[in-house]
Amino acid sequence: MKKPLFAFSLLLVFAGCIPIGTNPADTLLISDLRYESNFRDASGRSYICDNKITTLTYSFRYNDFARIARWDARLVGETTGQATHTLSMSKDTGGYLNQNNRISVNWALSQGTAPLSVSPQSIVVTPVPQPRQIGATRLELTVFATNGSSARLVFPGIPVIDNCP
Repeated sequence: MKKPLFAFSLLLVFAGCIPIGTNPADTLLISDLRYESNFRDASGRSYICDNKITTLTYSFRYNDFARIARWDARLVGETTGQATHTLSMSKDTGGYLNQNNRISVNWALSQGTAPLSVSPQSIVVTPVPQPRQIGATRLELTVFATNGSSARLVFPGIPVIDNCP
């Protein structure tokens, strides 16, 4: 009596580890979220310029383009969790580059649109303002598969700089 009960218990434990009704060969995999912008610091690190239009280019890898239904990218303040911009794309909308199992999108950000990780502060007027980091934002990418499932990738800590040269 104990052996069948033990076997049934093991079955219940392992049932959560096996995708039910899903063939692993049919799974959409996404990975390797990257970003760069038209602004770089002295070390070559890209950032978002708060006082100028910034072109943010993001890209991600996939294993099967036919399984991608659409994707949403959004910028979220690191500390506040506030999202200000969402860019929704689908295979049919165009506006992206699809090459070597990597999708790349150019995203134009208006001045002052990146959510920050700091609370509002007072403005001190100075004759020649120096560039300074005023916060950070993260890029969140959610990809939706044709079977209805979704997966999310996050690139944290993108600096937001004010008074860009």
